[in-house]
Amino acid sequence: MASKPKRRPIRPAEAADPQASGAKQAATVAAPASPARLLGKPAFGKKSKIALIVLLVLTAPLAYRSYRIYLLRKLAWDASEARNAGDWAKLEAVAVHWGGADKRSAMPWALAAEAAEKRGASDRAAAHLEKMPPDDARTPPVLMELATLYFGPLNRPLEGVAAYNKAIEIDPGFAEAHRRLVFYYGITVQRGKMVEQAREALRLGCESPETYVYLIGADWLVFSNAYEFNQKWLQSGADNETFEVAQTIHWSGATGYDDFGRAAEHEKRLADCFAKYPNNPEMIAYFLSQKAARGDREGVAELLAKVPAEAGNDNRFWHFKGWLDAANGDWASAETALQEALKRNLYAWQTHLELAGVYRQRQRFDEVERLVALSMKGKELRKTILQPPDVQSVSPKMLKEMQLYAQECGDEEVAQRLAKRMEQWGGTL
Repeated sequence: MASKPKRRPIRPAEAADPQASGAKQAATVAAPASPARLLGKPAFGKKSKIALIVLLVLTAPLAYRSYRIYLLRKLAWDASEARNAGDWAKLEAVAVHWGGADKRSAMPWALAAEAAEKRGASDRAAAHLEKMPPDDARTPPVLMELATLYFGPLNRPLEGVAAYNKAIEIDPGFAEAHRRLVFYYGITVQRGKMVEQAREALRLGCESPETYVYLIGADWLVFSNAYEFNQKWLQSGADNETFEVAQTIHWSGATGYDDFGRAAEHEKRLADCFAKYPNNPEMIAYFLSQKAARGDREGVAELLAKVPAEAGNDNRFWHFKGWLDAANGDWASAETALQEALKRNLYAWQTHLELAGVYRQRQRFDEVERLVALSMKGKELRKTILQPPDVQSVSPKMLKEMQLYAQECGDEEVAQRLAKRMEQWGGTL
């Protein structure tokens, strides 16, 4: 016989309330328990939540960096596409966005400036270039472009000087900034700053061949295009004294002395400028030279009394003090003053000649012959240097002459440095 199936004993609760038992079964079918509930644990424990938070914290920067890399690459791509297509409006907009997203790159601001210039907005181009970061190696060269805008179409020369100085601050050995700054000081007749900047370039080992011209020719160097530059910068309304004095001094170089009328006109311009700026060192130095040439001792003494204290280190004023002492027969004081002048500029050939005259009076004939020869050599070198069309046309022969002259003048540091540089430059000049 087949056995009968066994019946499950009815629990008291089920027997008492069969509807409750049915509801429980229905609930079980409708919402099956999670594995965590079956195990008797909550869905997320405290430790699990902490681990999840830590994971999110650790991966968030990685996700952000990935997105940032994607964004910067896309902006660079979009900028390249716009530039190739000549879409300057789009390029400027994309480059500005790119520069805002990448604070350490100079490239976007260089592209934004290029686009702005193409659109005829030089002022906006300069504003873009002002935003270049100092920690990008490409910034100093691009700052030269910024200076070109300031000195050129924008006619804001003092901001151009600031761009040169900013480039040197970022990279002290950046040769092009030193070269341009020395030229600027020379062409604006800021002689002291010119010599100081030239010496600094030599100290840093970033001088150019013409740096030696500025140094040796500090007392007599002239520029054929200086009048036009200063005339333009004078119109900027900034630093009128510097540009007006330089323009006036260089007027003869721009017009020439073809007749007496032009020379008289230049003298009148100089006198008017001196009346306007009576304490300007360059004006004082010019008229000291004129009065000394005429033997006007009273005039020289009067002008020397006007020399401002900040110009006391200028060798030219010590030279004219020595001239005045010699004219008054005070040979000892004249010797002291002229030696002070040579301490400040070893290459002053006129001071060599003046000191030779003092030594002749003091019976020091051995020194007379040496100083006269040195003076004549300096005068000839001046003639050689002024023959080329511009200061940058420095030949190897000219460099050699300057190196020998520096040695004879007692400037061993410059002589040795120039000898070494000539070997390095070789046939590249």
